[in-house]
Amino acid sequence: MDESRRLILMTAALAGAAPLAAGSAIGREADGMAAALGISALPFGLRPNTEEDQSARLAAALAEAARRSAPLLVPPGRYRIAAVALPDGARLVGAPGLTTFVHAGSGPMLTARNAQSIALYGLRLDGLSRPLPDRAGLVTLAGVREVEIDGCRFEKAGGIALHLAGCGGRVTGSAFSEASHSALFSIDATGLSITANTVTRCGSNGIQVWRSEKGDDGTVVAGNRISHIAADAGGTGEYGNGISIFRAGGVLVSGNTVRDCALSAIRNNSGSACQIIGNNCARLGETALWAEFAFEGTIIANNVVEEAMSGISMTNLDHGGRLSVCSGNLLRGLRHRPRSYDGVLAGGTGIHVEAEASVTGNVIEDAEDKGISVGWSWAMRNIAVTGNVIRNARTGIRVSLVPKERSAVISGNVISGAREGAVVGYEYDKAVTGDLTARPDARATGIVVTGNAVA
Repeated sequence: MDESRRLILMTAALAGAAPLAAGSAIGREADGMAAALGISALPFGLRPNTEEDQSARLAAALAEAARRSAPLLVPPGRYRIAAVALPDGARLVGAPGLTTFVHAGSGPMLTARNAQSIALYGLRLDGLSRPLPDRAGLVTLAGVREVEIDGCRFEKAGGIALHLAGCGGRVTGSAFSEASHSALFSIDATGLSITANTVTRCGSNGIQVWRSEKGDDGTVVAGNRISHIAADAGGTGEYGNGISIFRAGGVLVSGNTVRDCALSAIRNNSGSACQIIGNNCARLGETALWAEFAFEGTIIANNVVEEAMSGISMTNLDHGGRLSVCSGNLLRGLRHRPRSYDGVLAGGTGIHVEAEASVTGNVIEDAEDKGISVGWSWAMRNIAVTGNVIRNARTGIRVSLVPKERSAVISGNVISGAREGAVVGYEYDKAVTGDLTARPDARATGIVVTGNAVA
């Protein structure tokens, strides 16, 4: 946070303290500082800690502050509001952790549409778990070119906490908790950064980056802490994820810490040219990291996954899912578990890939079923599996021999403690070769297995 913003937040607290010192030199000095950096909401009739609905007073204060191109400073206290429209250029500033807006109605608390800029600083928004409409949030912004949300707290949203449609800008340093659906839902972003936020105890997803149609998005999701995400909305993967990408291309997901999600830590469905890099993930109910369905071009690299049903899956050639790099990941503790949505026992796989994929430099330990899965059924094409370390798996590497035309290189890997073979050819769930590192098999034509170290 830069110093000018920090000063604005400090001034908000001073503005609240000023009336208590009316007539004193300290009070006059505080009022002067507030006037220099913004407009106090108190002269517009806002009263902290009352049961009155103060929506109209807040709207009037925001309109005047925007007219003067000044921040509106709201002192500490609780204010009941609902359906307040933020004018273009609104900058609403609270004392962090002390200025609380409490839901007084049924729709969004704050809204804005087709604006150049909207900024919220240091506010606490309590939704009281009141139900919100679909595709709307406690704060709902649409068509805002430059959103800036910094140091805010969103609590108990009865749906989505923050809904952004066609917005750019940044959401940073904020906390989201107990949203019945998701913390932040962005659709059709126009240059958005979501950084250094804390998300916990959400009902369906943590952070969602979606598009209404498949295309470039470019959102950055970095340095967030996400935990305890449920899958209350059901589905077979749409919900229960720490970070969900859908149809959004060019998204960078990096440096996030994700824990205790009903399904996945990070799920990329049909987002092309996405990068999932350097995230730390643990205790996931399904596959930790996904690139699935109609993605084309995804890098999953340098992530840590501990205690999940499976580690990484780059799949769905049947839907055009192809072109991937999976490198430098550390995966361990991958166990069979019943899937939350149908109870079927699944998992135990370190990495699964299908087409135009390079799998290199990964370390996989304690995969209950297989360390690396190369293709499934006919979906296996142009795969290199090199320089990986696999320890304590039932099978080190399984390769699908169903396709009539096969093209894979499996070389230079270190495989230890593979109880049923280091590299084995499969047709669906049935092993049809012995260990291909020990002897070749005519059924594995097109599969080059060379230079692997087996212990």
